[in-house]
Amino acid sequence: MENKKSTETQILEAAKRVFVQKGYDGARMQEIADEAKINKSMLHYYFRSKEVLFNKIIDDTVDVLIPRFIEALSGDDGVMVKVERLVERQIDGIMENPHMPMFMLNELAQNRMHVSHKMKARFAEKNTFTKFIKEIKQEQNDGIIKQVAPEHFILTLMSLIMFPFIARPIFQNMLEIPDEMYRQMIVDRKRIIVDIIKKSFLLKPE
Repeated sequence: MENKKSTETQILEAAKRVFVQKGYDGARMQEIADEAKINKSMLHYYFRSKEVLFNKIIDDTVDVLIPRFIEALSGDDGVMVKVERLVERQIDGIMENPHMPMFMLNELAQNRMHVSHKMKARFAEKNTFTKFIKEIKQEQNDGIIKQVAPEHFILTLMSLIMFPFIARPIFQNMLEIPDEMYRQMIVDRKRIIVDIIKKSFLLKPE
């Protein structure tokens, strides 16, 4: 059983790399088999088609990303406390799964419906975004947060979290930043992102 799990993990990791590079349409099962260092017959033994393999990766990726998101935005804490939790947990989750941002971006850009439906279904389970938007509006009414459309608040926050991972290859190459140094920069960004959000959106920044 352990060997089977190891082989399946090996296939999934290889498939992630190929899908990130080629996208769903460009990826071939033979390429994935070669990347996983197994023969194509064994690949089909574990995953009978490219679609099944792709959907498994999507499901696993969403299952890593969304629960952290939901947990961070749950509870009765204020908006900025939730922002701090979200930044911490999303960055940690992406650092553990570095393929995630580019993979999801590529497939969402291709309007891959399984990706959109899976994400929307998971968020809808607890009305996460709806509740968070209401909380932002309430704090705006209470004079805590500036009167900015909540959608812009969320878009700004997620952009600050995701872009350094998406731009990493170009940014590291241009500035010749070693991997370990870039990892530390990402860790440092947890505090920097929270500071930017507070200074940008709080009426009385701390």
